[in-house]
Amino acid sequence: MTLPRLSRWLLPLSLALNVFLGTLAVLHPPFPPRHEPPDPAQIVERIAASLPPADAVILRRVFAAHAADLDRAARDFHAMPDRILALLAAPRLDEDALRAVMAANREAHARLDDILGLIVVEVVPRLSPEGRAALARFNPHPGPGGPRP
Repeated sequence: MTLPRLSRWLLPLSLALNVFLGTLAVLHPPFPPRHEPPDPAQIVERIAASLPPADAVILRRVFAAHAADLDRAARDFHAMPDRILALLAAPRLDEDALRAVMAANREAHARLDDILGLIVVEVVPRLSPEGRAALARFNPHPGPGGPRP
């Protein structure tokens, strides 16, 4: 191809490529939007609504006994991404601070898991067989795309 013929196709080709890449960026953003973490109290209420009334009372009581610790652990854990991103965005990377934040992230996650596990271990033995069966059927992801039907 000669230069005049090539230049005649460069503008349409460039525009087509830009439209394609722009559409791709809009339909599939490189990073998913950040969402607020779910509120543990709302999750407990959804679970309680699926249980027999007496079992729902047990769940609410155990949750209330651990709510402050759970809230603190969840807040600590959910603050970690912002702390990590702040270190990554700094002009100079502080590797020691990054290691410390990553260690704190693991500890915060472990604390949150421990409290959730404690709640489960306290609740489940107190539930009726019907309540345990309802808990086993509970779908944490209702609607399309949920892991269980």
